[in-house]
Amino acid sequence: MNLQFDIESDIQAAKTGDMTAYGRLIRSHEKMLLVFATYRIPVREEACEAVQDTFIRAYEQIGDFRTGADFGVWLRSICRYMVLNRITEYTRRRKKHDNYKEQLSILAVNQVSSTVIDDPTIDPLAQLTECMSKLNDQSRELITDRYHNTLSIHEISKKTGRTNTWVTSTLHRVRSVLKTCIEKHIKEMNHEQ
Repeated sequence: MNLQFDIESDIQAAKTGDMTAYGRLIRSHEKMLLVFATYRIPVREEACEAVQDTFIRAYEQIGDFRTGADFGVWLRSICRYMVLNRITEYTRRRKKHDNYKEQLSILAVNQVSSTVIDDPTIDPLAQLTECMSKLNDQSRELITDRYHNTLSIHEISKKTGRTNTWVTSTLHRVRSVLKTCIEKHIKEMNHEQ
């Protein structure tokens, strides 16, 4: 049986809306496109998303595919465009994340500390960093995931294999420890002045 003939017949069937035929086309080209995208995007999740976007766009445009043309080449041209979109979006998200990293840390300090820091000589990030260094690895990772990586309770729960209730109560306890630590440092600094 000729593989090219099968691809051609699947393309013709997909043009009429046959999703089973389109599924075969996806399976026969998925690995090739994943290698193609992964080579261009260093983040595997982004490469996988670009491949998924490619198959969606290809399905939307399959009516434009010229019979007899190389389907793999056509898919790669679509994938190249999707990769560029993903790289642009990823770069934008990273830049935004980096720009707001400090603000997120300050928000975390404000969330764990009820002490208003009016003294410009007191660096809230330094206080947070000092207190974070005293936490055990699990607690530090929870705080980092919640405030620095901005993961939801549900996402942290899935990541740690713990229940949402466990994550919520543990975060509450860790924030309480951080609050006490930060307030103690600030009081000590105020007494030194």
